[in-house]
Amino acid sequence: MEQVSHPSKTRFVLIGGVLVWGCLTASAITLADWYTTHRIEAMYRVVGRFVIFMVLGIFFGLSLWDRLVKLGRTKPTRALSRLQLALFVSLMMGLAFLLWVMIRH
Repeated sequence: MEQVSHPSKTRFVLIGGVLVWGCLTASAITLADWYTTHRIEAMYRVVGRFVIFMVLGIFFGLSLWDRLVKLGRTKPTRALSRLQLALFVSLMMGLAFLLWVMIRH
């Protein structure tokens, strides 16, 4: 059986929190602003948005790491797994509806 190496905490926070969550959130907000106003904001606002969300991504990554470590110690129940699946499906349906509404207008 292969040994799976787990990422270090620092690497997980930088990649998962800063790059993925921070950059994607800032990009999504920038694109949403561009879609609604039909123009790109001043460069200092876009850069400021990226800096703010990347810093917040550090805290997001740390909280996600702590949650994953905590979940690694406990076994999820069947009810919790079903609840998580239901929440995920409802959120995805809500996002799909939001995209549909944005495209229509």
